[in-house]
Amino acid sequence: MLRIAPFKSDAEHVVPLEVDGEIGAQDFSNIVSTIEKRLEQHDTLRLYVEIKSLGGMSASTVFSELKDSIKHWDRFDKLAVVTDVEGVRTATTVIDKLAPKLECKTYRFDERESARQWVTA
Repeated sequence: MLRIAPFKSDAEHVVPLEVDGEIGAQDFSNIVSTIEKRLEQHDTLRLYVEIKSLGGMSASTVFSELKDSIKHWDRFDKLAVVTDVEGVRTATTVIDKLAPKLECKTYRFDERESARQWVTA
């Protein structure tokens, strides 16, 4: 499942995502629709992603699918990934190097509040 997650109501420039288990094509479609609507209202957006588990898809595939689905990837300036899954933590460091305009940081679940503060600042 990939869905828009609850987040601070005053942070419309942040797209909060939650990943838990297998992700379907409709999940990506729903997220892209939300992102496109927010891009109409904001020059840049930020992603906050909580990854609890991945089912049938690697972290790099998830990010690659999102990148391919989002037409305006260059309008994102921060990515905060909250996870305790080591493979995801490693993939995030690779993304940081592949997308130089996108500042990426990885946090563990016990650092969730720090991640929220960083991505909204």
